[in-house]
Amino acid sequence: MTIVSRLPRRAWLMVIVAGFLGFCAVLRAPVGVIPPLLTRLGQDLGMGEVARGALTSVPILCFGLLTPLASTVVRRVGINTAGLLTLGMALVGALLRSAGATWAAFVGTVIIGAGLTVGNLVAPMVIGWQGSAAAWTAIPVLLAGALWLWVFPPGSQAPRQSLRERSGMTSWVTERSLARPTPSTGTAVWRRPLTWVMAVAFAAQTFSYYAISGWLPTALVDELAMSESVAGVAASVFSLLGIVGPLMVPVMFETLGWPVSRVLGAICACWLMLPICMTVAPGYWLVPCMFSGIAHGAFFAALFTLVIRRSASVDENRRTTAVIQTTGYCLAAVGPVVMGWVHEHSGGWVAPFAMVVGVLVLMTVCAQIAARAGDSGRPEPAIPAGVLRGDERAEDQGGDQ
Repeated sequence: MTIVSRLPRRAWLMVIVAGFLGFCAVLRAPVGVIPPLLTRLGQDLGMGEVARGALTSVPILCFGLLTPLASTVVRRVGINTAGLLTLGMALVGALLRSAGATWAAFVGTVIIGAGLTVGNLVAPMVIGWQGSAAAWTAIPVLLAGALWLWVFPPGSQAPRQSLRERSGMTSWVTERSLARPTPSTGTAVWRRPLTWVMAVAFAAQTFSYYAISGWLPTALVDELAMSESVAGVAASVFSLLGIVGPLMVPVMFETLGWPVSRVLGAICACWLMLPICMTVAPGYWLVPCMFSGIAHGAFFAALFTLVIRRSASVDENRRTTAVIQTTGYCLAAVGPVVMGWVHEHSGGWVAPFAMVVGVLVLMTVCAQIAARAGDSGRPEPAIPAGVLRGDERAEDQGGDQ
């Protein structure tokens, strides 16, 4: 018996988790690498403040405008292949963006934004400047791509069978759920008030995230006289800790048994810490930055867990997610622009971060309304039971696993 075959089930389960976390890292890195480099971008490419702000907003516009098309792509090619498409486009865009020309920076960012738009739908359904930008984007993409290709082979509807057996997985929600007919509820998802309440919550979340991630390094340089490199590290703390957030959500739901309203309430309270701190005491930014960084990632996971719980099928979940993300990202695209405008007209950073506090309060209110709509106060299964039963029947009848 080889050493590999003697590995415990939890070790094989962690391989699947590592593949998914690598994929989630790619959804953050290509966008988060730009704000700390905006000053150098302007110097090297001769870009003004408007052009630099527009470059920051390009991926967000892609998220909003291309989500309906991305939803169709995911439906037609499947979740695993769509994940590979995300990684491939992120790599191509990163290399083109680092070519050293203004047009290449914009075109490469558009390609990255289009790829990440697909990835934003995949994740909830499963959850010199040139050198710096290329390295911090291409390296995670290549590593995540290798893991994804091995764990989730193209054409398969689940992780590799050998990994599932070794990790002890007994079931997997497969892509058959996307194609299986489901009873119509008689109301399109975009006509449901709850969909728009969740869309407003998501819009407020993404507006605040991109406004802060785009301007936090500049604010720290102005307020605390930080160097560009140290301010960039601060922005990285805020962005990269978002990867940790989704890991906390199952703990709150399953281990602690918290209802949705309590989970979202705790996450929103942590999210508010950084903008409040930057308004009243910016010198103490580090700990609030860590809490808010974890919270913005956790809110994304918790909100779309709520979407799953309020959906009768995976297909309905996909359509609701598309509406929410299209609305949210279109509104969030103006976040960095509005925050920059408020800063320019106020002459400081108190008003911009106070504005973000107000937006996050709106997010908190909408999240609580969505959580309490149909919330019995008891933990619920993350996936509708009908989906799991349908997959089990398909496997009993000769599924491809």
